Amino acid sequence: MSVKATSMLASVEQPLFYICHADHNHDRVYAENIVEYLESEGISSKTIVLNEDGQRPQLQECLKSGAIGVLGFNSQLDHSWIESTNFLNAAAEQNIPVIQWILDHSSSRLPEFNNSTAANSRFLFSSADAERYFRRYGIPGALTATVACVGPSRHSRIDDLNIHGFADRPTVCLVAMNLRRIGGTIEDTREKIVALGPPLSKVVEATIDRAYLDVVQPLQTHFERALDAVGVEIPNATRHACMQMVEEVVQITRRQKIFEIAREFPVLIQSDEASRRFQVGATARFEENVDMPLTWSRLKQARGHVSISNMHDMVHDRILNGLNAGCVNIIEDGFANRRVFEHGRNALFFRYDDDSLRECLSLVSNDLERAFEIAAAGFAMRDDPPIRFGDFRNIIELAQRCLL
Repeated sequence: MSVKATSMLASVEQPLFYICHADHNHDRVYAENIVEYLESEGISSKTIVLNEDGQRPQLQECLKSGAIGVLGFNSQLDHSWIESTNFLNAAAEQNIPVIQWILDHSSSRLPEFNNSTAANSRFLFSSADAERYFRRYGIPGALTATVACVGPSRHSRIDDLNIHGFADRPTVCLVAMNLRRIGGTIEDTREKIVALGPPLSKVVEATIDRAYLDVVQPLQTHFERALDAVGVEIPNATRHACMQMVEEVVQITRRQKIFEIAREFPVLIQSDEASRRFQVGATARFEENVDMPLTWSRLKQARGHVSISNMHDMVHDRILNGLNAGCVNIIEDGFANRRVFEHGRNALFFRYDDDSLRECLSLVSNDLERAFEIAAAGFAMRDDPPIRFGDFRNIIELAQRCLL
């Protein structure tokens, strides 16, 4: 059944698509975007906020006959129970499709899944490479799909953009990124790498060295090459752990590089306690542990915005929020960004092996008219369907797909 056919069915019988999420700012924004898309397609939906306790009797409602599907983020539904029955199994018994949207790279999240099977779950990704990794090293035979992104927040959206308002923005550029990741600080991850012992620790270190400067190829490519070079075979669980170590060290090292340069400019850097060594003597103003609502508000008061992605083939929602707010997006010269943006026209690109980030920050700091031209060109893109709802139709198509 097509999405259009589903829309006609929804207008007559009003079957519901359920979006379930934890009580968290990010999850609420993702859910709002899905609801908005479904409404645009004439599909009724309902949002359920999950208890922190794994016992979630409110999910009983999702088991009603006629539900189009149920969507949750990461492993939240995998960890959901109705008394002694796991929710995924209860939904499978009622032939109700359950989609689990893995928001990070598969390697970082796969160890969290305990109850998911190809029979009771489908999986959604924001990266085609993350989907390929899952299909090869995750749950065999599971139905999967990708979307382009999670979408921007309505809280970062301004009504219009003009040169006068842009000139009056109090923040030259906002850099909002933490140095602590899922696995902790870079020191925590380095200890884990050492604990692997040779030759695997050498493989991980070699992968990091090769991947740090490369924002075009996936991390997995570098890891496979390093693994093949030593002729080592490893189980999937070890692979996931190694990939997470690689991803976290690469991400933190890149962010440290950004801080080393951005601290020289009159910008606002929002981070965590791990950034304190960059704060001493900096021209930039640092703030720690700023919540997302304030960050969205500050985007609307900033001329520029530095954003990076944890996956090479995904346009990060931070970039979309920059478009929403009328900022100059200063972004990695990477695979996904090259497909959507053009350097100097609707965004500014930087790399990690030259002075391009310094040049981008200098432009935003010193050339108001040029910065506004770039911001305005990006602002004009924000409601383009591929930007606003990047392949969200795949959510419904995934729910409708028959099990093999």
